[in-house]
Amino acid sequence: MSARLALFFSLFALSASAAPRTRNVAIVLYDGVELLDFAGPGEVFAAAAHLGGMASGTQAFNVYTVGRSKTPLLSEGFVRITPEFSVEDAPRPDIVVFPGGGVEGIVGDPALMAWAKKSVETAEIAVSVCNGAFVLGNLGALDGKTVTTHWGSLSRLRSSFPKATVQEGRRFVDNGKIVTTAGVSAGIDGALHIVARLLGRAAADQTARYMEYRWTPEPYLSEAYAASK
Repeated sequence: MSARLALFFSLFALSASAAPRTRNVAIVLYDGVELLDFAGPGEVFAAAAHLGGMASGTQAFNVYTVGRSKTPLLSEGFVRITPEFSVEDAPRPDIVVFPGGGVEGIVGDPALMAWAKKSVETAEIAVSVCNGAFVLGNLGALDGKTVTTHWGSLSRLRSSFPKATVQEGRRFVDNGKIVTTAGVSAGIDGALHIVARLLGRAAADQTARYMEYRWTPEPYLSEAYAASK
């Protein structure tokens, strides 16, 4: 059995043995955030909350946005968004998503970084999309990990965080607690992978079908799905 397949089965066993519960999914927003970086994973987790619902009727995910404050922000220079929570009143996340874009809006904000640090430490999974990996890197969360980011930021990620192994050509890289994804639309793939980990491959497939998204799971995930049938 491959190391990846063994990792998947161990994570699947842990999630399957846990009582049904709703996981909080916090998506971090800031001025200049890339639109699809946060909207893609948000769509996945929101859809999976219902489509991949548990037999008990409990929603699988509670998705919400968090900003430095509740002041409206701009994405792509034309979409105005208002965070649902600020760092002062946001619920503790089980999954925290750091989208890319002008990430200096997070990295350069001590209060937001303090919240991010605490959230990553206590969360079940921390996810970066695109150059959101630099947030995790500045928190020290990438040290000793194999990671990825947008193709245009690979060299800078390598030079900025030499203790991480940066891979190109990957849609996402799963380290268990830390999941990094490549650019923009790759956040959808990473989120679907997490849904498969937590709720099962069928839930992820159903979510992708609802979204009419052509998802190509990594081979070991397909092997694990086949072995569970």
